Amino acid sequence: MMKITLIAINIALAIFLYFLNTWYEQEDIQIQKINKKYVTNTRKLKEIEKIDKWLSAKVKQNLTIIPKDSQNADLKLIAFFDTYAKKYTFQVEKFIYNDERAHFLNIKYSLPRENYKYLVQFMQQKYKGGYKILQNFAVDKATLQGELILVQPYLTAKKKKEAIVDDVPK
Repeated sequence: MMKITLIAINIALAIFLYFLNTWYEQEDIQIQKINKKYVTNTRKLKEIEKIDKWLSAKVKQNLTIIPKDSQNADLKLIAFFDTYAKKYTFQVEKFIYNDERAHFLNIKYSLPRENYKYLVQFMQQKYKGGYKILQNFAVDKATLQGELILVQPYLTAKKKKEAIVDDVPK
């Protein structure tokens, strides 16, 4: 009788251990899924942190000195053009045009290819209070040519009412 009870207890323990093992494997799979989500969320947060640092260093400081009207925005664009026109052989490609919150000036530039110093200075040149976008950059035998877009945001006196209700999904 003792052998039968020991065999029954061993069988019950074996069944219990089998189900315990399957339960453990299922829980382990769920933990791995949670860990993958955690890792991806952590990576996204780190990227957001990098972007935030970049915005703080590059963009926010420029936004503090935005001109109060469109005339001052135009003056800043013209002053930048006048300052560097001879040095980088600037030509106006498209004169000042605007959208609701910024003025733009498209400029063609040309640099002698043998003068590396000018190229480095041109690439490191900053446009304070606005943004500089290199639209084109072409290299031929003697010169580096391209197009540069200056973006000068400005404050507008009118504030439009935005339809907040329309933005909410239904």
